[in-house]
Amino acid sequence: MDTQELEKRIKAANEKFVSGEDAGDNPAASVSSGPTDVYKSRAKARRDELKKRYPKGSSAMVRAVAKSVLTGDGAAGVGLAPHHKRAKDDSDYYRERGELDKAEIVRNQYMEERFLPAVETIIAYTSPDEVLNCKDVLSELDKFVLGTGRSDGYTAQYIRSSYNNALGEDLSARTGKSDDFIRRTVLRIKMLADGGMNREAISLAVSAKKQVDDGSHIANDEDYEIIGRVAAFA
Repeated sequence: MDTQELEKRIKAANEKFVSGEDAGDNPAASVSSGPTDVYKSRAKARRDELKKRYPKGSSAMVRAVAKSVLTGDGAAGVGLAPHHKRAKDDSDYYRERGELDKAEIVRNQYMEERFLPAVETIIAYTSPDEVLNCKDVLSELDKFVLGTGRSDGYTAQYIRSSYNNALGEDLSARTGKSDDFIRRTVLRIKMLADGGMNREAISLAVSAKKQVDDGSHIANDEDYEIIGRVAAFA
């Protein structure tokens, strides 16, 4: 093959590459679409996140169900507390004897058959978002966690990992209405503000916002916005 013929073939190949006709066979052409795809995926993820609705606070139902599950009040049966004590005692017994494998088996069996089903029961009666918002219930549940290397925050971590796709769903049936305490508080804040008692209104708003943020009460978007605006003046 002479030099001129070789140059012609190289030129033809380059023109084909630039035109995109050979993109399927050319790895470089395929790679060029990578950054665009990543950008589109991230943009879609941001749009999807903006569509989600997260409840502000949690309802009294979370505490009621949690208490029933942990203590066995109502129709919850024996409750989690005695199962936790038995599993801990058995685990400690095996650990003291140096039978670490058996101790681990006891802990894992308790977590899978008792603890996690208890968490699932609370979520089933409320929602994963509301349980995550209720700090005192999360703290109480963490006290019943067994296992080496596990610490405070285990329950929240479990809910986030297990219900990642369910968090922030449209929960308007549950979040469309503030509880009685929040409704009365918002009315009181408005009355204080209208009467020129701004300091009292701000103090009440700050207290109410903290209670919602801690999960002690639940507020709809409108009431939470009012409370937050007034509390921001503190």
